Amino acid sequence: MLSIAIFVPVVAAVIMLAFPRDRPELARWTALGVSGVPFVVIIAAWARFEGGPGFEMVESLPWIPSIGVSYQVGLDGLSLPLVALTALLFTASIAFPVDLRGRARQYYAAFLFLEGVSLGLFLSLDLILFFVFFDLSDRKSVV
Repeated sequence: MLSIAIFVPVVAAVIMLAFPRDRPELARWTALGVSGVPFVVIIAAWARFEGGPGFEMVESLPWIPSIGVSYQVGLDGLSLPLVALTALLFTASIAFPVDLRGRARQYYAAFLFLEGVSLGLFLSLDLILFFVFFDLSDRKSVV
């Protein structure tokens, strides 16, 4: 469930780059709808959150088993409000853009990519996975 919140915006960002340039409203409404998906997923996760010790809703897959690295994401009491605020902030930022400078596709694609990476940063439970999301969130690596 948490992987949906991470990867739906990232995949949509890549797809959005293929949108026609002369339809900025299509890019805006698509980005707004896609940005709402992680927000809805996190609200559903919050409703299911029990608040016990440890991590909840953990998803784990082996990634680089030879060194013990895995794709592992989950929630705890500290990361849940951070993830919820991140999803809300990105949705609000897409709903009320400041200045697109005639590059709506790129603007919304970058925002969706950064939303997915930011959510992955807060949800990661593996140090290497955290570093990958942290490095991807750096402005220089996106541009």
